[in-house]
Order: sequence, then C-alpha cells, then structure tokens
Amino acid sequence: MITDLFLSIVLMTLMYLGVSRPHFAVCAVIWVDLVKPQNLSFSFLSGKPLSLLVTAYFFGVLFLKFKDIKKPNSGFFLFIIPLFGIWVTISTFNALFLPVAWLKYDVVIKTLLMVYFIPFVLYDRKHFEFFLITCALSFGMFLTMAGVKSILSGGGYGISLVGINGFMYSEGSTLAALSVCLIPIYLYLYKWSLFAVQFPKVRFVFIFFLIFALATLIGTQARTGLIALAMYCMIILSTSKKKFRDIFVMLLMGLMMLPFVTDGWKTRMSSIDEGATTEKSALGRLVVWRWTLDFVADRPFFGGGFYAHNANAGVLHYYQKAGEEPIIQEGGKAFHNIFFEVLGETGYGGLLIFCSIILHTLYLNFTNRNKKEEWHLQMSKAINISLVVYCTGGLFIGVAFYPWIYYLHAFSVALNTQRKGT
Repeated sequence: MITDLFLSIVLMTLMYLGVSRPHFAVCAVIWVDLVKPQNLSFSFLSGKPLSLLVTAYFFGVLFLKFKDIKKPNSGFFLFIIPLFGIWVTISTFNALFLPVAWLKYDVVIKTLLMVYFIPFVLYDRKHFEFFLITCALSFGMFLTMAGVKSILSGGGYGISLVGINGFMYSEGSTLAALSVCLIPIYLYLYKWSLFAVQFPKVRFVFIFFLIFALATLIGTQARTGLIALAMYCMIILSTSKKKFRDIFVMLLMGLMMLPFVTDGWKTRMSSIDEGATTEKSALGRLVVWRWTLDFVADRPFFGGGFYAHNANAGVLHYYQKAGEEPIIQEGGKAFHNIFFEVLGETGYGGLLIFCSIILHTLYLNFTNRNKKEEWHLQMSKAINISLVVYCTGGLFIGVAFYPWIYYLHAFSVALNTQRKGT
C-alpha cells in the first residue's frame, strides 16, 4: 500500500505539472514506461493500463498547449523515425511468428511514437535536465535494488538482481551494460545540472547511483558489462586533457571495488580469453550470427519479423566449424547483438535505418558544441559517450528495440535545435 501511494504521488505530481508544461507530461510517459508502476504495485495500481492512459494524457496536453511546442529543425529526424515505424510495421505483417511478433511490435511502435514528439516539447536547459533526471531516477531505482543486493550477497551470474516483472533491463548482461552507459549521465548531472548547483546535497544522490551502478556491474558477473566499462575508460582517456589524473581516479575506483569482487566474478571474467571455440556462450553468439546472414539472404528487405530467431531452432549445428564445441539447442537462440537483431528482424533496409539513427545521434552531438555554454558541450559529450557504451554492450545483447537509443536520438535533436536557436 505504501509503495502504491508513493508511485501514485510521483505520477500525479508529474501529470499535474504537465498540464501547463508539456515537457513534464512527456516525462510522465517516460517514467511510466521505464518504471512500470502497475507491475510494482500490489494494490490499486496493479494491472492498470497506465501507459495507455498517460500517453493519452500527453497527447491531450499537446492539443491544449499546441502554441507551446516547437518544431525541431532536423528534417532527417522527422523523416527517419516515421520511416522506421513503417518499416517495422511491414516487417511485422510479414513475420514468421505473427502472434509473438505483434506483442513486441506494440512496445516498439509506441516507443517510436513517443520518441517522435520528444523534440517538440524539450527546448531549453531546464527541460533537458529534467528529462535526464527522470531517466536517471527511473533507472536508478532499479540499479539501487540490484546494487544493494550485490553488495549484501555478492550477486551471481544468472541471478535476478531486480526480480521485477516487466522491467526490460532486468536480465544480467543487459543490466550490466545499462549501469555503465548511465555513468556519464550521472556524472553530468552531478557536476553540471542546475538542480545540483542550486541544491548541492542532491549531488549525493547521483554519487550513490554511481556506486550502485558499479556494484551492479560486479553483481551481475556479466562480461558484457566489463567490455562496456573498458570502452568507457578508453573514451575518457582518449578525450581527456588530464590523463594521469583520470588514470589515477580509475585505479582508485578499481581498488575500492576490489573488496566486493567475488571469486565467481573473477572466474566469469577469466573466461573471456577461453576463445570462441570452447566457451559456449561466446560460440553460440557467433553461430547465431552466421545463421542470421544466411537467413536474411532469403528475406533481404524486411527480414523475418520480431522473434525471427525462433527459426534457428534445431539448425544451429549446421553453422558450426570444425573444432568448435558442439551446440545442442532445442529452441531458438536469440541474436545477442543489436545489429544482427535488427538485421534478422527487419532486413537490410531496417538495419540501414537503425545505423542511420545511431550515426545521426553521434553527428548531432559532435556539432552540438555551443562554445558559449559549457553545459551544452558537456551534455553533448555525455550523450555520445552513453550511446557508444550502450552500443558496445549491445554487440553481445539484444537491446536494439529498447528505448534508450531512441531517447538519446530525440534528445540530441532537441539539443541541436536549442543550440541553433541561441
């Protein structure tokens, strides 16, 4: 009951503020879609169609406050997101596994629909930072759960550190990658956000989230997280003007993490160098990727639709090479890679659109550098680092249609529109 009361207060506050300010309204939708309070509830919120209701509320606010919205200056964004929506729709109509394909389609198309309107309602620094804070707190709630559990129990590979139905990032490798890609966001909010500057004690909240993010990384015992962290460190060192300082800080953080590193984590990480011919998890990915290239040869334009990986059930052994550990898989094995996921489910056309979204986001943030305002530069850097780290982790997990990439794209478009308007 207390949980329901807290969740209801948060939601009603966002909706109340959103009546006159559309950026609060879109944040209400983002919060509901990420936190899914209807799944956390054991009382009156349980099972309610909150996402549908809050989305309808958001469009109502857009209608009432039409004069307050601003059209983004990116014609590419206004074209590419609807195109991707059309493309996945056609792919779904031609899907091999229609019943389950429509379930994933419902989530994906709603994400793309909401993303399309984000740049229309974010157009100044307070809007940008409140959006980032909403995402940071939403994800931070789950990282706190996972981090505390990791610190107290040590975690473990395959153990659910979140254990909440409906949280799309709860799987271990996915949660580990998410925890790393949020680090630059938390650091930006800690150092540059107006909220932290005005209320310095708030910075402790972001510090705690950083600690829990690192604890989650260790607790999941997922190699994906370590690879994402390595990419993050490489980016920082390659762009830093104070490399010795940053190396020292990284080493210090590593020493602070050592007491929480378990033997299970060390064993799991040491398996990275076992090679793709003997380590079944890595080998399984390679075999699925080989199968995917063969699969889309017959469906080059629109792929096999969502959950097309089910088509590889019982055939993966045909794609193994001599000397590789035999793989016996009764059901379909997932793509475990964002690019192969998009390729297999939407074809080469969908992959081209998907890669265009990522490259456009990176390009916008490279040009989003308003030299007159340091916060603008730092925010753009944080977004790009988060995206690169997320995509690095995405080389080993299937999170292509999770919302973070699309949020960062829409956010970057809004940031670019604000820069050109100043």
